[in-house]
Amino acid sequence: MAINRTTRHIFSRIVLIVGASLLFTGGCLPDRAMTPGELTLPPSTLSVASSTPAEPTETSLGPTPTSLGASGSRPWLPHLGIATTSLDQRGGLDQMVTAGAYWARPDALLWSEVEPSRGLRNWGALSDLEQELRDASRQGMEVILIVHSTPAWAQHVAGSYCGPIRPDALEDFAAFMRDLVARYSAAPFNVKYWELWNEPDVDPALVGPRSVFGCWGDMGDAYYGGGHYAEMLKAVYPQIKAADPQAKVLVGGLMLDCSPEQPPEGQTCVASRFLEGVLEAEGGRYFDGVSFHAYDFYLGEIGMHANANWHSAWNTSGPALIAKARYLTSLMASYGVTEKFLMSTETALLCGRSGKEQPCQTEAFENSKAYYVAQVASASAAEGLKAVVWYSLHGWRASGLVDRNLEPLPAYDAYQFASTALRDAVSQGQITAFAGVNGYAFERGEGRLWVLWSLHGETHLITLPSEPAAVYDVYGDPLEPSANLEVSLGPIYIEWEQ
Repeated sequence: MAINRTTRHIFSRIVLIVGASLLFTGGCLPDRAMTPGELTLPPSTLSVASSTPAEPTETSLGPTPTSLGASGSRPWLPHLGIATTSLDQRGGLDQMVTAGAYWARPDALLWSEVEPSRGLRNWGALSDLEQELRDASRQGMEVILIVHSTPAWAQHVAGSYCGPIRPDALEDFAAFMRDLVARYSAAPFNVKYWELWNEPDVDPALVGPRSVFGCWGDMGDAYYGGGHYAEMLKAVYPQIKAADPQAKVLVGGLMLDCSPEQPPEGQTCVASRFLEGVLEAEGGRYFDGVSFHAYDFYLGEIGMHANANWHSAWNTSGPALIAKARYLTSLMASYGVTEKFLMSTETALLCGRSGKEQPCQTEAFENSKAYYVAQVASASAAEGLKAVVWYSLHGWRASGLVDRNLEPLPAYDAYQFASTALRDAVSQGQITAFAGVNGYAFERGEGRLWVLWSLHGETHLITLPSEPAAVYDVYGDPLEPSANLEVSLGPIYIEWEQ
């Protein structure tokens, strides 16, 4: 489905225009080399079907209770979020609110800036952030605040600001977090979610000393340094809870670069055992949730994406966040650690090394990104994630929801409609009754909602159990409701009234 989004913006909606513009060219892994999960993987190795639609195929078997996934009913809480550089006009706070984002994940708060000298707090370094937190709270947004950057006096690895904390300085960090949470958990800031470091499952030797991601990893350890991170949690968690019993402590957004259960050829994936190291060190009692990152990579044709490091693809298992979430859930259960929530705090469809390559500048990619928004929004609800945060509003490797002038791209429209269509829905699991079609079922208020799309690029003619009240494309444009529908690569939303 190729839609001229420029035309639609002119005639179908009012585009938000903000004077100040910002092109965000950073990202969580700006210098990382390409991996087998990215564009270097030829589509043929993934058994990718032709993108040319075949003749429609038909199935008349409507979903039954046994054809829905076994995940069971889960209440839909607001779970869509967006990452940005800052929660102000330049960072696009207004655009995030209009898109329907509930969660906001701005750039990190740096411990090294607030406490450059042991025991001395420079709260003035956070004056800009304080205003952003006030603004976000007034808009009703829930902020996930990252805290990282070890000051020189506390560094376990000399010169590494992204690295771990010396054992004798863990109590200093705990005291800092107690004061930080006491200061910003109350009105007018109202921060309740605290993410400790960003992608700590990276070894300091692999990144620069002031990297925005990493780096508690230890390549010489079977659990990649997770045990030392657990000791930090043991020191910090009681102090955070003492400052605010409602505060939620997150294991810092795990990269989980590849599957440790099914390592790709030539890889050990030991870095992905970081959380297992936390659990082995009996750290499971000292966090409330796990934040992780899950990206897929555009394969150059509309709707096609994959992450081979997690054996995920557009025409098989779907977005990589599904495989990662299931791995984390299973791992924690094996250690008897239950009632912890998961958040995918960085999720997006990435393109190329920089996002400036020719395939990343096409309408096919922009529509593919929009399709991906609907897929991760519905799949993350079915998997029970507390949040799924798009990275980012401005984009990294062409992942943006808006352009450099903060004007919406097709994926923004898809995001905005997903936040509306899925609001107050209750997941009923995955729909598996239609051959070649994937999707999810929801109960919503007095009606039902399905989200469906074709797996392989072919168009499928399906027969629904009854004629729906409304059908919409991925952008929220109405389609003709009928009990017989064509399902292609572009997800569709199907509504029934009770």
